[in-house]
Amino acid sequence: MAYLIDIDDIIENAGDLLTLPDICMQIKRLVANPAASNDDLSGLIAKDPALTARLLKIVNSPLYYFPGKISTVSEAIPLIGASQLYNLALATTAAAIIQTVGGSYIEMKTLWKKAVYSAIFAKSLSQDKSRDGENLFVAGLLSDIGALAVVKYVPEIALTAIGAPKKGQFPWQREKEVLGFTVAKVSGALLTSWNLPDEITIPVFRRHVPEKEQPHFLSCCILHIATRLASEIIDKAQGQTLDYRKAILKEPLAQLGMNDEDLDTMVSDVIEIAPEILNIFTI
Repeated sequence: MAYLIDIDDIIENAGDLLTLPDICMQIKRLVANPAASNDDLSGLIAKDPALTARLLKIVNSPLYYFPGKISTVSEAIPLIGASQLYNLALATTAAAIIQTVGGSYIEMKTLWKKAVYSAIFAKSLSQDKSRDGENLFVAGLLSDIGALAVVKYVPEIALTAIGAPKKGQFPWQREKEVLGFTVAKVSGALLTSWNLPDEITIPVFRRHVPEKEQPHFLSCCILHIATRLASEIIDKAQGQTLDYRKAILKEPLAQLGMNDEDLDTMVSDVIEIAPEILNIFTI
């Protein structure tokens, strides 16, 4: 039986606990300002040494494979673009939220690992398929952030819906059974309240059932596959036996022109680079 819970109430209750830090908003405003220069942007980021260090670690990681070492934010901006740099700043600051909120009602370490794996898969799947690699990385990282909002609003119900799924039941099935909606819908609503672009919010919101007639269909397909593969890896590591491959819909695979062999190759590649990426984002 589903509880009578309203998503708008969950988002309103999230309050200051689940909001973007001021540095993200400053970067966003600067990126949107046509009069601002790359020097203005790098100067602003330089005021936050921890953010600067993490951004440089990301652009020098296997996510990018630049031929030479990037030593400053000023060097990174022309290579990946100001908007993409904002997305990475958003990702690294939001990562802190995921790791520091949640309490004892859900397993935060598991949620965090799944978020990072989802992000890596999303960016990897977007190669040669979409120009939204950084948007999809952020979408993957924040795909389940709505779970934190549910925990804050109704912790005991969250434990039933998210913290302890029934055997043989996929997480999104359990969420809908208990809450009446999926965490994906809460995540999409929360990210919309942050005024993030549709390129991020729509794939998060619609990742379980991408629909052709909806905008950003390809990105929705990418995030659909990315989150399923991430769940497969995390659940296997915990001895779970749910078959997430069978939960990947045929249409997203067809859109990306992928088969099981392609997925196996990608899983191997992501498993190889994931520890380094996890280390960069873990606070």
